[in-house]
Amino acid sequence: MVKAVCFDLFHTLVDVGQTPGTPGRYTADILGVDREAWNTACFSDVHDICRPTDHREVVRTMAHSLDPSIPLELIHEAADERKGRFDFTLRNILPAVLETLEDLRQRGLKLALISNASTAEVSSWPYSPLDNFFDITVFSCECGHAKPNPAIYEHALQQLGLDAAQCLFVGDGGSNEHVGASQVGMHTVLMTYWVAHRLDEEAIQMRRNYCRDEIAELSELPALIDSLVSR
Repeated sequence: MVKAVCFDLFHTLVDVGQTPGTPGRYTADILGVDREAWNTACFSDVHDICRPTDHREVVRTMAHSLDPSIPLELIHEAADERKGRFDFTLRNILPAVLETLEDLRQRGLKLALISNASTAEVSSWPYSPLDNFFDITVFSCECGHAKPNPAIYEHALQQLGLDAAQCLFVGDGGSNEHVGASQVGMHTVLMTYWVAHRLDEEAIQMRRNYCRDEIAELSELPALIDSLVSR
């Protein structure tokens, strides 16, 4: 029986840069580095997401891993604009996302957030409309564990007071997040809305391999839950 839904945050509930009106420039463009190389750095061990950090120092470490000659003045400019983009995204949530979360709450389901993030990326969470919908939030920078480490999911389950089999985990599949969710026994759901245009079919199929169900967008989730209950 489904009693809770655990969500990924980035590329699942929000997408930095895809939110209408997002201000600022791409961080890679400011730094003068390749966008793909920058994205790789963001999802590598160079990005410190398992402890509290300063946003300028985080960007400096990642930037200098790609090009040690980038001046600090440019790094500070890029870091400040990057933080502004994350702040804007968390404060401006698509209405369809809020409507779906409200639907799930009305069904009596508990909602949890399990997100990999450095401190600045989620510093505006208390001001986000999303904050009102969640029973618990687990950020890697606060709990000390990052997806796909099973420990971050177990931490969420402990706070929810539920067994893994009673919980869905919904995400875009980045950071191999469904692998960890599966290992602890959660029912895994892939959502492709934000990533379908970025990934080729082979990459999406790799993510499907660790998921029991798939939805194209968040509004499909209530109907999926109904189908699971009726099975």
